[in-house]
Amino acid sequence: MKKITVLILFIVSSVLSLRADEGMWPLTLIKQLENQMQAKGLKLSAEDIYSINKSCLKDAVLRLMQKNTNRMFCTGEIISNEGLFLTNHHCGYGSIQELSTPQDNILKNGFWAKTKGEERLAKFNVGILVKVEDVTDMVIGKINVNDEELIRTAAINDRLNKTKEELINRDGKNYIIDIVAFYNGNKYLAMFYEVYKDVRLVGTPPENIGKFGGETDNWMWPRHTCDFSMFRIYVDKDNKPAEFSNNNIPYTPKHFFPISLKGYKPGDFAMIMGYPGRTSRYTYSEGINFYANIDRPSRVKVRRAILDIYEESMIADPDIKLMYADKFAGLSNYWKKFKGEVDGLKKLKLYERRKEAEKNVREWIKANQKEQIYNEMFPLYDDVFAKLNKYGLYQSYFSDGIMNSQALSIALSYSAFEKLYATGKPDEETKKKIDDLAAKNAKALPELFHEFYIPIEKKVFAKVIQYLYEDIDHSLLPIEIIKLVDKYKKDYNKMAEVIFKKSMFVSKEKLEKFNSKPDYKKLKKDPVYIIAFSYYNKMNTEYKPIFDEIKNKLERANRLFQNAMMEMNAGKLYNPDANATMRLTYGTVEQYQARDAVMYKEYTSANGVIEKFTPGDIEFDAPQKLIDLMKKKDFGQYADSEGNLHTCFLTTNDITGGNSGSPVINGNGELIGTAFDGNWEAISSDFAFEPDLQRTISVDIRYTLFILDKFAGAGHLLNEMKIIK
Repeated sequence: MKKITVLILFIVSSVLSLRADEGMWPLTLIKQLENQMQAKGLKLSAEDIYSINKSCLKDAVLRLMQKNTNRMFCTGEIISNEGLFLTNHHCGYGSIQELSTPQDNILKNGFWAKTKGEERLAKFNVGILVKVEDVTDMVIGKINVNDEELIRTAAINDRLNKTKEELINRDGKNYIIDIVAFYNGNKYLAMFYEVYKDVRLVGTPPENIGKFGGETDNWMWPRHTCDFSMFRIYVDKDNKPAEFSNNNIPYTPKHFFPISLKGYKPGDFAMIMGYPGRTSRYTYSEGINFYANIDRPSRVKVRRAILDIYEESMIADPDIKLMYADKFAGLSNYWKKFKGEVDGLKKLKLYERRKEAEKNVREWIKANQKEQIYNEMFPLYDDVFAKLNKYGLYQSYFSDGIMNSQALSIALSYSAFEKLYATGKPDEETKKKIDDLAAKNAKALPELFHEFYIPIEKKVFAKVIQYLYEDIDHSLLPIEIIKLVDKYKKDYNKMAEVIFKKSMFVSKEKLEKFNSKPDYKKLKKDPVYIIAFSYYNKMNTEYKPIFDEIKNKLERANRLFQNAMMEMNAGKLYNPDANATMRLTYGTVEQYQARDAVMYKEYTSANGVIEKFTPGDIEFDAPQKLIDLMKKKDFGQYADSEGNLHTCFLTTNDITGGNSGSPVINGNGELIGTAFDGNWEAISSDFAFEPDLQRTISVDIRYTLFILDKFAGAGHLLNEMKIIK
């Protein structure tokens, strides 16, 4: 393995220069940050945070993962010796909704298991990181940064497969192993996880506490939501991962977080450990233009239109509100984020700042006679973004348009039949594969139609087709879509009305019938399938060479650019972009100045909940019991020294999506809060860290325990925890 001193570490000097609190740091680098963290107030050693030889903080940090794919979506933290863990309310939202019914609407009313026997099976897994191993030498070896791209990619992929196989044969049979690229393919780390599949809901506050403020307050400060939910991990008798069983027992962790009621003050040390998803802090200047002017505006437009359609029906019918609650929450969160990025990327003049940094790189390359290695990267970038400016909207509208229409999305899930019928009349072996696929599709139907309301989906379908027709160059669109719209003379609602009567992809019963006897001719004639498949097929056949070229050139340009930055800034230690692996970020509790004459305090209190409380409002309603407790100031041990209850607070930590639910930890390694959001003024933080503006918003752990104890009457759960007063 390579020594840290020769790792390919980089920085985009003037625009991406590191400030004190910037960085989502891999655990393998925190030993080198130990002195800096301790100078800010950390009382622990790097070994206390990450060790493979003894229990440490990383053993209490959870990677929340989708049930079938093990794809990461949030973070959690263990807070008791019986596998009890915290995450955000919005992270548990899907499971809470799925466990709700109109008769037992725990999303609306809240839920607290009085005994372990009352806990309810959730729909996600959790992973616990066992260790991280540097496998750069095994994957890269003597492959050079500027080797011919196709040959280099093939060699890397071959070595990735062999490395993973070697690790599994050596000691990974009990683990899920991910080998992940860092620094755009200049470094590789292997992550070893134990994955726990029996996870049960223990408690959740009512939605009007866990989501208080709704979309109006999302990404905003000041904030007053108590965004948490509680689950428990169950294992077999040997404390090992197991499928759900009534015989399973609560997990005994290697470490769990003690909880501090001591609070904080400005300047106090705070660190966060979790699983940030993706950042793009080294995006080329023309990429900033593309995202600010084409990609993000298109996503904002289509998501807002779909949200308006959802909202109209959700307000009118509480059952529909419950049915679409999870979909609405997911769409709206990134609608607002993308909207903020459009404004933020322009307001912060990031394009101009990147241009200046790129100018410095060009000058360095010339001055140091590095043209043979690096000069190709600028033409590569220019070609990539010229093509994205032309074709990129096609992909944007596929992911945020086509795939957000459930009828079109379901239809696409049947495109696997295409390969089976590709050679003509199927033989016996192929017929069996067709029957197996149909059976698999049939099994998925209950989940696909669990959140499917025809009046909503009809309008969504019409709006998506309208935007495809109006916004994408007709020379790029499938002829099937153009002919369809022209046939109905741009009457999109009439078009949807007729098509929904004809298609089987709007009916669970019709699809059950199809799956019982698959008919390829019927599939090919279905009007929803024709639209979905024609769009998808054009993207993956005619445009595939273009998108492949974009991907390959961009990866090469990024790798070369970042390698050049390492050479420019030799000897410095820099953090890589987030990539869904565990990271640590450290900083302090701080207020901030949002704009001229607007200074925001570092915490909010129960007074703000009372001030915002609006009975019957969809976003700012709250249980009367909560308001009464707050007005009486019945806060007990959860109040500060002046008798106030803190609700949320700010730190300078560097996080992004995926960090939701992450533990906020003081210098003693004690839990002081749960991270759940960033602030509006720095919403473009995935592209650039703004130290004067960027803040992490977290639920104060004292507010969480107040809800648990005083509001919910679930004090029995406090007995499991180690509470530091």
